[in-house]
Amino acid sequence: MIDPQLTHFGIFLIAGLASPIVIKIIQYLLAPNIPRLKAATTTYECGEKPIGDARVRYNTQFFTFAVVFVIFDILTILFLLWAYAFRIIEVKYSLIFIMGVFASSVLIGLFFWMKKGTMNWV
Repeated sequence: MIDPQLTHFGIFLIAGLASPIVIKIIQYLLAPNIPRLKAATTTYECGEKPIGDARVRYNTQFFTFAVVFVIFDILTILFLLWAYAFRIIEVKYSLIFIMGVFASSVLIGLFFWMKKGTMNWV
């Protein structure tokens, strides 16, 4: 007999993969096919004439800071989940070792970025 959790996972996976396809098909069938005017496809639709290109170059330091923020945000969530699992599981030494390896790898990456100088502007 198939495990019910595996069955639920399969149903969830199929529904997750099929949902965007079904939504795009419904959108294609129900959305009106109106040709767009040139004024409607410009950068600003409020009557202002656009000056220059709409694409602006961003400094890569902002991207680096965003990546560091996301990494430490995920690390915080994993620490909270780890603390919850730490209450339940009886073999605690393996959990401490695994989380120590994970946290040290993230901190090694942060120290590498700091040594490289990408975080000096912060």
